[in-house]
Amino acid sequence: MLGNGRQVRRLGIDALAGSAAERYRLPLRGRTPEANAIYGGFERASAGQLAVTVIQGDPGIGKTRLLQHALQHAKERNWSTFVVAPDVDSAMSPLGALLGAAERTEPPLVSANDLGTLMRGMAPQYWLTRLLGDGLETAAARSGVLVVVDDLQWLDPGSLGALTSLLRDLEGVPIYWLFASRNGVFTPAHQRFVHLLKTIGSPIHLTPLDDDAVDAMARDVLGSRPGPKVEKVMGRAAGFPLVVVELLRGLEAEGLLHAAPGIVDIEADTVPASFGASARERLNQISLEALRVAQVGSLFGREFPVAGVLRIIGQSAAEGAPAVQELLDHGFIVDTGTSLAFRHDTVQAAATESLSPTLRRAMTREVLHSRLRAGERPAALASTIVAIAEAGDSDSIELLVTASTQLASTDVQGAAELAILAARLAAGQAHHAEQVATLLPIILAGGPLEQAINVGRSLAPFLGPDSRARVRLAIARRLTESDFEAAIAETSSALALPGISDSTRVQLLAVRALNFANMANPAGLRTSLEQARAVADDDRDGLALATLDASESVLFFYQGQFDAAQRLQRQALGRLVHAGANPAFWLPEGLWMTFVRNSLGFCDEALSLTESGLEEARAARNVTAEAYWMMVRSRVLYDLGLLDEARTQAEAVLDLATQLGLGDFTNATAGVVLHRVSLHTGDVRLREQARPLVQQLADGAGLVRTGRWSLALEALDAGQTAAAFEHAALALATLMEPTPSLTTPSDFSDDITLVTICTAVGDEAAMDLCVAKTDSREQLNPSNVFAGAVAMATRGVRNRSVEQLTAAATRLEAVNRPLVRARVLESLGQLAEGTEATTALREAVAIYHEVGAARDADRVLRALRDRGVRTRLKSANNSEGPLGLTQREQQVAERIAAGLTTKQIADDLLLSPHTVVAHIRHIFAKWGVNTRHEVATRHDELVGALNDA
Repeated sequence: MLGNGRQVRRLGIDALAGSAAERYRLPLRGRTPEANAIYGGFERASAGQLAVTVIQGDPGIGKTRLLQHALQHAKERNWSTFVVAPDVDSAMSPLGALLGAAERTEPPLVSANDLGTLMRGMAPQYWLTRLLGDGLETAAARSGVLVVVDDLQWLDPGSLGALTSLLRDLEGVPIYWLFASRNGVFTPAHQRFVHLLKTIGSPIHLTPLDDDAVDAMARDVLGSRPGPKVEKVMGRAAGFPLVVVELLRGLEAEGLLHAAPGIVDIEADTVPASFGASARERLNQISLEALRVAQVGSLFGREFPVAGVLRIIGQSAAEGAPAVQELLDHGFIVDTGTSLAFRHDTVQAAATESLSPTLRRAMTREVLHSRLRAGERPAALASTIVAIAEAGDSDSIELLVTASTQLASTDVQGAAELAILAARLAAGQAHHAEQVATLLPIILAGGPLEQAINVGRSLAPFLGPDSRARVRLAIARRLTESDFEAAIAETSSALALPGISDSTRVQLLAVRALNFANMANPAGLRTSLEQARAVADDDRDGLALATLDASESVLFFYQGQFDAAQRLQRQALGRLVHAGANPAFWLPEGLWMTFVRNSLGFCDEALSLTESGLEEARAARNVTAEAYWMMVRSRVLYDLGLLDEARTQAEAVLDLATQLGLGDFTNATAGVVLHRVSLHTGDVRLREQARPLVQQLADGAGLVRTGRWSLALEALDAGQTAAAFEHAALALATLMEPTPSLTTPSDFSDDITLVTICTAVGDEAAMDLCVAKTDSREQLNPSNVFAGAVAMATRGVRNRSVEQLTAAATRLEAVNRPLVRARVLESLGQLAEGTEATTALREAVAIYHEVGAARDADRVLRALRDRGVRTRLKSANNSEGPLGLTQREQQVAERIAAGLTTKQIADDLLLSPHTVVAHIRHIFAKWGVNTRHEVATRHDELVGALNDA
């Protein structure tokens, strides 16, 4: 919840469960170093520096009290605050704690309409992150913002992912991030997030208070110095502040204290009867009416609505008031101003455990249905549904199905767990089998493949033939990512079932054809195509036929039949449009034509296609499609030699892909682009950032060739030709197969580099293989200028022919691939002599310098110096302007100086927010600043100096 300084008491401090009880709010004692660390965080944030603190400790050690102190300090500084206070049920409530905090802001960061649209739409985690980021950045522009997250260990993975993105995206904004978490091992997502916080921030590990601090707390509670017997009793609290206060309040409540001259003491060495008793024992001492309120409230969670509890009990507010007041008076619950909350989760647990298992289950079911009737989503109540679910319980199974479906968009692993539980509860029941079968795609997406297969097998006996076939279809689609043969076997088994519909048969054949294409098995592909088209209906099966056409198009492309590949892809896109679908959102098949045109050397056309795809994706708020089109755009920009723009786009899409979980596909394009840019520019830091991405590909299963080829390029750049040849071994082994042996999708110019590596190690057979590949491609496509130029250059390197390399360089003048032409000219300069060599090298270095390939330019300059030639480079069109920034970076800096937020800059420049953030990081690095305020100041200073000049 985001509150200004005047609202911090109600919207900030009281948001922390239990903190609203005045009797427990005392001066902070014994935490001077920790308080100073927090003050330092405020100062760092005020300066625009990254300010992150994570407080860790055991329950009762005082974590929440430190957060209260920070919130009070924010009030004194007139800072805004945003407080997230999850409870133990939040782990199964996707984005619930963040949404709750955002809804309770004044004004709300997320309205009720926004919430409904957000949760029903695509990528809710992404859009919530954007909304929160915009709100926090706007508030920070007015004053600083303190973001507090208590009980971090209870947050769901989606919320942790959103916070990770916010920490990165709001770099340089005056925000202080303050987290508190219990000691111990919780979820893997929690462990990763805490590790991140410790890496980028300052950890505070709370230990028990010393004797002086405990004595000071006693003075605060008692109003006088504690006597020797009280001091002895307080030793039993072991320095835990919460226990100290409970002990002293217990002595006071039971009348055991007496005043003596200058002190407050007790008659004997005794403790209050309540001390040492468990929370459950203390609850047994209250009235049955109050206990029932506590029991029902505990089934709602750490925080609960009094109206909802009383409705279940069957009482009005007036009738229930005495019981509620009794719980408040005994300190079991507190009033947060909007609801009631247990003072500590141990109290909530005790109230729940005071119910017998049978009664607890029955009451939980009643609470669950009450909350559902009130409009809460099943996904938000997943942990409650799981708690009451029983085998054969139709109601629970249906709720699990609904919850799993809702949860899938934000936490697919959690959704898969619910789906697996639903399948387990429905085992052996034919009337639930069809319903549970619809969840199999979720299990396949978020659960272990083997478990998904087992669920499918268990459902099969209770399904009709068509449903059984569709189960196998879903499994085959998943297997397509990792095991082509297994996917084909799965579809073959499904196709053998009697009585399946023609529609299902066509879809199965489409998936089988796709996998035959992946295996480069033209016979199997053609058989599948013939069988599918024999029973397909253009109106009914348009999407499946589009997949068939696209699959065959990929095969034809890698067979070198470019015209046929493009014809089939156009046909696939036409089918898609006829089926009422938008090609811009057909992922990844809808990207294929753009990749093809780019690979064939029509890069300017490909760039236009990516711009159209991006425009449609943004207009539809389809963030997944936007990420894919940004990915393609990064590749096209790289091929056009726009290295700085390609880098910015690749960085932006990789950030976005992390949020959306797009994985290896984006790494194979954007990650590879980033790696190649680092090699061209000599940016060691960027290379170290990109190398793990390509190493991951090289060590994986599906895109090994792409990863290993990237490592070969890196080895070649380092002059390690033997290592480069070793990395290229797999590419050479598959070079003549109809498959991408190097980059995915293919970059024909890689063949020039491959033959260069083979030449460097003197492998004649490998050189001949490279020439055979490029000659075959040229012969099949004599009208393609780029394929012909690459073939000529490959022969030139193989034959050490100046004439052939000169011809290749001339042909490349007609293709907008500047880096490829520069590399050919560089090879020409190495072989030629005299003026011809100097001319070629000078032209190569000019191109490298023009596109910002600094390392490549330095390499050629050294070659010229070795020949006794000195060259003065002209200012490049792509170089930085008078402010030391590229044109786009300067536009971003201008808008930061004008006070625009990230969203406003993105809207104004028609960019994605992630691209804006990437530009801002580059500005920080180039100007040596850390904050957006410093960017604005530096911009105005530089512009003023230019105007004065």
